[in-house]
Amino acid sequence: MQRPSALRVVRSLRAPTRASTRKYAMVPAPEPGFPTGEEFLSKKEAVKHHAAHTTSLWKNISIFACVPVIIGAGYYVYDLEQKHAAHKAEHPHEYIGSSPPTIRRSSTNPSKEYPYLNRRPRQFPWGPNSLFFNPHVQKDMTPAE
Repeated sequence: MQRPSALRVVRSLRAPTRASTRKYAMVPAPEPGFPTGEEFLSKKEAVKHHAAHTTSLWKNISIFACVPVIIGAGYYVYDLEQKHAAHKAEHPHEYIGSSPPTIRRSSTNPSKEYPYLNRRPRQFPWGPNSLFFNPHVQKDMTPAE
């Protein structure tokens, strides 16, 4: 008895790749109640008509409902902010964080120093204050003269 060669063993283990194993495309039969022929085409046209109608409906809602609401809300907010700015100009010290501008450390303005606030082991290249320093809200860290 002759031993099979390694090539024959490998070929016998591989899945068959011949075209003869599958001659026809396997398409399942339509389920019962599934529209075929003219009925299918009429339902397809109905879906297209519904999609076109729904698209135009939402386009009109966007143009004639959403755009005016957005414009009205924008006008309302603009008017409210104008009133707020006018009120803030009349009463500048009523709001939290809007203390008199540029609070500097000096003998006339002794602010309590906390060791854990504004720790600066190295100075910033642009000076003692942060890059986005706001004198109306933050303490000015330049040394008193």
